[in-house]
Amino acid sequence: MTRETEGKAWGSAARAPRLSSEESRHRVMTTAVGMLDSSGLTVSLEHLNLEELIRAAEVPRSAFYRLWPAKDRFFADLLVELATTSESNDAMFYPGTQDVAHGIIGKYQHLLATHDGRVAVLREVARVATRVNFEHFSGSVSWRSHVTLVATASSLADAEHRARVASALQETERRFIDRTAEFYGTALASLGFSFYPGASAELLAGLGAAVVEGLAQRRLVNPDLVDTVISKPGIDGEPVEWHPAALGFWGILEALVDIETRRDPVG
Repeated sequence: MTRETEGKAWGSAARAPRLSSEESRHRVMTTAVGMLDSSGLTVSLEHLNLEELIRAAEVPRSAFYRLWPAKDRFFADLLVELATTSESNDAMFYPGTQDVAHGIIGKYQHLLATHDGRVAVLREVARVATRVNFEHFSGSVSWRSHVTLVATASSLADAEHRARVASALQETERRFIDRTAEFYGTALASLGFSFYPGASAELLAGLGAAVVEGLAQRRLVNPDLVDTVISKPGIDGEPVEWHPAALGFWGILEALVDIETRRDPVG
């Protein structure tokens, strides 16, 4: 044993060089970013304490671990449950938007006798109802949970677990599209409008939701941009505010729906 090694335990690691707090932080963060560049950022359920859960559920620990011998299996089952039975299951669909739309159509019944009047009413519905929809999603805990659920599902390492959760989320998406498309199709037909060839109520539902939900997420990091309103003439000719979500939805609607051809309303 040399003088340099005298006093050190056999097999012990060499003492790491002393680093400043800033250097230590830099090394840890640089290494972590490099690891995540390869593995991707995962959203975790580690904050859910299993022992507290077992006590609250009043089930024997042995029963719990018989059902879920592996923690990742439990989390996968929990994510499927969240996607199918919790409030996040219906988080993408907000009936209040339809109530607002019906209210506007009822308020301006006197304008529905002419084509130009029906276009004006449709624009007002898009302006007001989309803003209501946007504000709902921005403040909805259930919707934020749904977004987190999607992110969590895509980051699951196990391919089987990922596929199960993705399948549940796809079913939720299908139900949302069907419910929203039914409303769009019926409302547009009642006003005398139809879709361009190749377009559909389902496409309008999906693209419209992408605009509203995308802006709702971006509001957290860029509220000044997202809440910039544009003043344009409203249904009575006076200037009114258009929120970016409403502008985006109206642009999609104009691209998919033929509002130029004059037709008689259905029903």
